Amino acid sequence: MLNWGIMSAGGIAYVFCNAMRFTDSGQILAVASRTPSRMERLVNDFGIPRRYTSYEALLEDEEIDAIYIATIHPLHAEWAIKGAEAGKHILVEKPISMNYAEAAAMVEAARENDVFLMEAFMYRCHPQVQRVVQLIQEGAIGDIQVVRATFGTRVGFNPQSRIYNHEMGGGGILDLGCYTASVVRLIAGAAEGKLFLHPTVIKATGKVGPTGVDHVAVATLKFENEVIADIVAAVEGNVGRGVSIYGSEGVISIPNPWLPSSPCRGAKEPLPLDTVFPSSTIIVQSHGSGESSEIEVPVDRDLFTYEADTVANYIDARQAPAMSWDDTLSNMRLLDTWREEVGVVH
Repeated sequence: MLNWGIMSAGGIAYVFCNAMRFTDSGQILAVASRTPSRMERLVNDFGIPRRYTSYEALLEDEEIDAIYIATIHPLHAEWAIKGAEAGKHILVEKPISMNYAEAAAMVEAARENDVFLMEAFMYRCHPQVQRVVQLIQEGAIGDIQVVRATFGTRVGFNPQSRIYNHEMGGGGILDLGCYTASVVRLIAGAAEGKLFLHPTVIKATGKVGPTGVDHVAVATLKFENEVIADIVAAVEGNVGRGVSIYGSEGVISIPNPWLPSSPCRGAKEPLPLDTVFPSSTIIVQSHGSGESSEIEVPVDRDLFTYEADTVANYIDARQAPAMSWDDTLSNMRLLDTWREEVGVVH
């Protein structure tokens, strides 16, 4: 059983702690935060026995096996590298870093210090993704031709907020586009029996606001196997949150690709231990028959529980197929190019 330390006590840390109640692969031993009120909430709601007011103190705790880094984006690289140097296994929130160079340094630190490292794309750990990959490789819709992935929301403009702050890694591409970029690379790779492919062509445009971050961004990608992808990220508008995969014989639609089966995501308090987790749905439509079928993917735990269990299951291998080091580096290269095309550089 892994002893987890939580670094930062914001909203996503609360979700992760809630989800950890539904696994026996690990337990939360300690939390470190520079915001006492948030830390106390985690400690009190989840019975966390140890608390630290500095991240350094958390890394010095010899009984901590793994660190979940839930800080803002610009702090990911610094603390993942320090965590690796302290001999801790690392799960770090997405995007793993601000750019490819930082991500490469983090991977190198994990390799040099022989520790596990994974970017926390929780949706990649869910059975829904495994079922989609299986459908593609079984030829359920023939040859994959086009993929469209969108993730957008409307956040009121506030130049002081993290979402619109350039130095804090704001904008749609880093926060939401990382999902759309990761899923189309996964799908293009699945069509070839690989974990992912990197695009050979990247063309993008978008709207950059007065604080220098992208409000809306769109990219068109082409892969070596002729798969074309269209990815959209937005913090200024509800452009949708779905994935559609168009093949020569049909279409696969994923209505809820990013947050399937996650009551913990919106919970304001600890969920009951007898919580029933909702299944997720994949829709397959055939061009030939015109018929549409819904595939229910049963689950037995929260989305973020699957993520924590993935770390535990692959910790000896030091990386997990759900999001390998090469996969993460490919994603960051794509995000860098997307931002540069739009006019946002970190």
